[in-house]
Amino acid sequence: MNWRDDSTATNVSLLSGWVYGVLRPIVRILRSAGVSEASLLECVKRASSQHDGDAKKGRLGSGSRYESLLALRSVTGAWARSSTWTDDSGHARELSLRKDDPRGFAALVQSVDPRLNAPAVLDELQSMEVVRIINNATVRLLRHSVLNTSEETFSVEPVLRDLQRFAETLEHHAFRDRGVESGQMQITTARLSIDPAKFDDFCRFVTRNGQMLLDSADDRLNSYRELADGAGANYGVGVFVFFEDAPAAQSDCAPLRSGKAP
Repeated sequence: MNWRDDSTATNVSLLSGWVYGVLRPIVRILRSAGVSEASLLECVKRASSQHDGDAKKGRLGSGSRYESLLALRSVTGAWARSSTWTDDSGHARELSLRKDDPRGFAALVQSVDPRLNAPAVLDELQSMEVVRIINNATVRLLRHSVLNTSEETFSVEPVLRDLQRFAETLEHHAFRDRGVESGQMQITTARLSIDPAKFDDFCRFVTRNGQMLLDSADDRLNSYRELADGAGANYGVGVFVFFEDAPAAQSDCAPLRSGKAP
């Protein structure tokens, strides 16, 4: 599990596949709304020209990078939520780095997936500043969300996959078969206007309760893992938070996202 050295950095066909996955549902929506192909191409050219001078920041990756990211999220998720790895107050315990400790970090990794290499997992989590090693004896979980980005770079594939999933969700809402009923699935997208004066209260509520809600939903969906594996897909939930026009209104209220693919 090492995604720094990647031979796919010049794989144009691979990148084209990812880009197509993002653009296809967006193009379908726009074309159905009457936007011409010429207008679409003009917008692509305009956007490309606008960003030609941008410094290169992202890096390409392979499917193994994305799978590695999901594996890391599984480790930190189990650490943060399972009673085996949390203390009496429900917080993630510091875990011993001893390989033979049945309640240590290596045991946690093996409990999630015996195929994972614990030292490699630890190295990756350290590089993402998700964990901190204490006195070379224990490891502390700083946050259980594993991000694809840092201040210096980001892995392109997971970002494009997130964009694709979001676009496909909008596509589903626009074009789903109206005759098909989905008894336990929210099938509409709503935009809520929050009174700016109430934003801090909303932010505190989301920060305190939002991640717990997503974790609970992910745990329930994971209980049907055999069904998901049989369908060749994973299922999860996520909340996307967008800020518009007023940067001063932004606070430390972090967007919440699950680590599963829909």
